[in-house]
Amino acid sequence: MVFVLRSVSILGSTGSVGANTLEVLTSLSERFRLYGISCNQNILLLHNQITQYKPAIAVITDEKKYTEFVNQHGSRIGDTEILYGEEGLNEISSQKVVDIVVAAIVGFTCLRPVINAISSNKTIIIANKEILVSAGELIISSLKKSKARLLPVDSEHNALLQVIISSGLEYRINDKNYYKSKLNNLTITASGGPFLDLEISEFKNIKSKHAIKHPTWSMGKKISVDSSTMMNKGLEIIEAKLLFNLDLENINAIIHRQSKVHALVEFLDGSTIAHMAEPDMKIPISYALTFPDRIYKSSAEKTSYDSLTFEDIPISKFPCYELARSAAKNGKNSGLILNAANEISVEYFLKDKIMFTDIPNIIQEVFDKVEITSNDNIESIIENDNEVRSISQGLIKEKYGTA
Repeated sequence: MVFVLRSVSILGSTGSVGANTLEVLTSLSERFRLYGISCNQNILLLHNQITQYKPAIAVITDEKKYTEFVNQHGSRIGDTEILYGEEGLNEISSQKVVDIVVAAIVGFTCLRPVINAISSNKTIIIANKEILVSAGELIISSLKKSKARLLPVDSEHNALLQVIISSGLEYRINDKNYYKSKLNNLTITASGGPFLDLEISEFKNIKSKHAIKHPTWSMGKKISVDSSTMMNKGLEIIEAKLLFNLDLENINAIIHRQSKVHALVEFLDGSTIAHMAEPDMKIPISYALTFPDRIYKSSAEKTSYDSLTFEDIPISKFPCYELARSAAKNGKNSGLILNAANEISVEYFLKDKIMFTDIPNIIQEVFDKVEITSNDNIESIIENDNEVRSISQGLIKEKYGTA
């Protein structure tokens, strides 16, 4: 059978999701071709990816690293053109030849390219929960005005999607009432991170080198810290609310240490169906790429499902989770404030300039300083995000004496 090749760009190809996406694309080379890739600073890996995968365009968003790369390799490597910055990201996300955009850049810089991809009617596979949390209303309203499709690749939300589709329902993220009339509850799981069993009295001794060691997943430093504070799970609650439009009280998270059950969907009749798989990002990535079909064949051995356990999240240990649920309840720009204050706090923690226990305190203090309001366009969102980051940095400098 002959397939029409679909062209894919990966925003953030040197990260965990990006690298896994490249592996999946290689295994499905009869269906997909790579158009564009990007990185921020990891130009050594980017060069290796250019050599191996031969995209049409590669983008470097850090100015110094771009200059270093071009000085060393030139502005073209074989058939691959090297571009810089936001214009480069927009080029590989909105070009007519591109069918699918994988948004795998961590943080807020992914917003404008994603909006451009939506305006260009692409399929967006989104691994960036930060922009959904910060600009979800804008993204959904943009989707409603386009023919674009957005598919989640976070293991939990992808698992929810798989259960919902496998149960005969449709994927309607633009419909505010569809799932409310068919589902009772959505539950996502959390491994608990590295400090689940640590006494709260010991949290003051946690350093960044401890927080980045996730017990089951291989992830970047920032998301590993978010997992250790449970902020990651809180952000995912906000994301699930945005994608599936259930009320907050019907969306919950539980501890599942084995990371094999990724989500559970309870239907109106009381039946609950779970999604189970090994903790392998190539599974949700492949499903999003070939949605709604299953084409990718995993190389993993048979999965063992013995000794599965489930526990409530110990809220007293992880106040970041409650801060996120509060932001989900308040709406408007609460998610933006939460995300920006958290990103700045994690940045300082990773440099060991603040303590692990300072992170939720800083976020709460930023909430106390910033007005809750609505942002209805990309410029006001970016301006508000910059404002919150500046306030967060100023607060840390003033309170903790660090620059």
